[in-house]
Amino acid sequence: MSAPGTDTAYLERVTIDGIAIVTLDHFPVNSLSTHLTNGLTRAILAIEDGAKKGEIKGVVLRGSGRCFCAGADISAFGTANKVTRATLGRESSDNFGFEELNIPVVAAIHGFALGGGFELSLGCHYRVIDSQAKVGLPEVNIGLLPGAQGTQRLPRLIGSENALALILSGDHVNAADALKMGVVDHVVPVGKDLIQTAVKFCLGKVGEKKLKRISQIPCPATTDFDKWTKQMNRKRAGEPAPHAIIRCIQGACKGPTFADGVMVETANFIPLITSPESKALRHVFFAERNGAKVDGLKAKAKPIRTVGIVGAGLMGGGIAMCCANVGIKVYVLDINEKNLERGMALIDANYKRSRSMNSEQKAKARALLIPTTSYADFKDCDLVVEAVFEDLSIKKKIFQTLEKVCRKDAFLCSNTSALDIDIIADQLSDPTRCMGTHFFSPANVMKLLENVRATRTSDECVASMMKWGKQIGKWVILVGNCEGFVGNRMVGLYGGQARVMVEEGAYPAMVDQAATNFGMRIGPLSMSDLVGLDLGSGAAKKRGVWNPKKVLQHALVDAGRLGQKSSAGFFDYDGKRNQTPSPVVRQMIDTMFGQNRREHTENEAQNRLFFPLINEGFQILEEGFARRPADIDVCYIHGYNFPRFRGGPMFHADAVGLPLVKKTLEELGIRVAPLLNKCIAANMSLTQYWAKHGKAVLAKAGPPVRRKPRARM
Repeated sequence: MSAPGTDTAYLERVTIDGIAIVTLDHFPVNSLSTHLTNGLTRAILAIEDGAKKGEIKGVVLRGSGRCFCAGADISAFGTANKVTRATLGRESSDNFGFEELNIPVVAAIHGFALGGGFELSLGCHYRVIDSQAKVGLPEVNIGLLPGAQGTQRLPRLIGSENALALILSGDHVNAADALKMGVVDHVVPVGKDLIQTAVKFCLGKVGEKKLKRISQIPCPATTDFDKWTKQMNRKRAGEPAPHAIIRCIQGACKGPTFADGVMVETANFIPLITSPESKALRHVFFAERNGAKVDGLKAKAKPIRTVGIVGAGLMGGGIAMCCANVGIKVYVLDINEKNLERGMALIDANYKRSRSMNSEQKAKARALLIPTTSYADFKDCDLVVEAVFEDLSIKKKIFQTLEKVCRKDAFLCSNTSALDIDIIADQLSDPTRCMGTHFFSPANVMKLLENVRATRTSDECVASMMKWGKQIGKWVILVGNCEGFVGNRMVGLYGGQARVMVEEGAYPAMVDQAATNFGMRIGPLSMSDLVGLDLGSGAAKKRGVWNPKKVLQHALVDAGRLGQKSSAGFFDYDGKRNQTPSPVVRQMIDTMFGQNRREHTENEAQNRLFFPLINEGFQILEEGFARRPADIDVCYIHGYNFPRFRGGPMFHADAVGLPLVKKTLEELGIRVAPLLNKCIAANMSLTQYWAKHGKAVLAKAGPPVRRKPRARM
């Protein structure tokens, strides 16, 4: 069996019937290292020799451990390979060499066969799959294409249209669907032995004159490639990989030979490896998976089997669905019966709309949701999440009640976007079991979870909430208890610079277009229109900072332009909320700021939108409120739709160069974060600096005790 440190593939044994069992064994997921592929080459040469002697009649290729093969080791991309690659000693049209064998080769797939692992199976004559296993080609999600003949083999097997749908989605396909599509030949039912079944299947193919070689299938029929190009321009704007994939499948259709298509695939694959987009997407891949890891915890996570949710509104219902969808029993509480009924009706409507679950799965999840108006039903819960609106006095009262009714070892958490978790935790006799769990709306859709550690939160509580977050399908990061935590503390600077540029004479359409061309789904001023320009206006008036003569947003509100809800804000809106630039706003800008108006280039606008936000990220790291730069990237990609192909704000800072970030900040009169200056002085990127000094920075910061952010100007 696979164990840490193993990295090979080998001819394990030959059955009494003459079927060679070849095993992939590279802990933990059999990634295709050079050592492993060299092992496959040696095994093929041994099989060829055994077949000539009549000792081997067929082959079953299997994976050790928990899966068949997860594909290439993407952590090694871009690094020098010091291992000499073994060869078959001949020209080969098959990327791995199994298809050319004159005896049947069957891939026995369990767990998952993804990327290069799935391509390896496509190089076999047949595929037998465990009923719980999945296959897929997810390379597009890391800015690459299937570069081991996947773009040539799959369309020959299932047609170019189906191949485009599978490869461009990056989706994992379950065994039953894989059989329907024709990418596997047999599904092994639950309770049946995969290897025994694969051996029996292989024996049934022994002696066949014509083995199923995908490379010999004629070129697939063409399809509407323009349709797919337009779709990718919408869904994956800014990413070159989808268009390279389309070109490769066009090459498969054109041929005229399999080898010609492979040449197209190779020509398109090589530039992607070094593309900035792929580097960014690979960074995100690891950042997402590392976010839940917290070094130095001295306690293990406790299992969460039953959860209580306080509040049946949009947030509470969404959190409840996340739990029920993974088999956790949930009590959904609202002390108002009508609110409870309304909340459960919203949950039912969400399930009805959902396309990610079948009817049986929906019914099973829904049965785990128990509505209640009594706190007493929380008596056996492992975790209770309070999810009412942002009112500290109400939250304090709720936690005082939870203190009385819940088990003394239950974790009690608050879903809040900004409130002080320490004040909430102080309502408990044991504040160590309390932390913030900041979900993003709608909670059943948005993937980010900011777990907020309060001053006295225990390691056990942290470990348990990080594991629970992963369990319910979130990308989890651990943040400190500062004002706005990480995401909301930074985002105001993004919108703030948009307003400054408008007050320098930039028109709203130009500012928002700079943001959307960068990759944001919506511009900052359009977002303001969406949430309402009058949000916070009462507080501004109370503080005496309301100034409609100099602040455009204040003038817009005074003019009744409140955003989409009034069909007029920074932009005009029709009855269907379609947006158009407003001549009224343009005139207001010319009147208020026309004397000093100046043009802004798109690149300048993008830098001004994002560099102040990035600067605040540096400050958050130095203060210890985030544990690694990549956590901030995960926060912004999944909480604020920062474009994945940019890698997140902190990765983007390294990509454009820290000196440019500093220069822009100084031109804007913004105080440069000390950590940014330290990176530049050390001639290091943030990634390099944090790898070397990150632990020392966090140690110097000490416990992330809540305090007001420093002055930014």
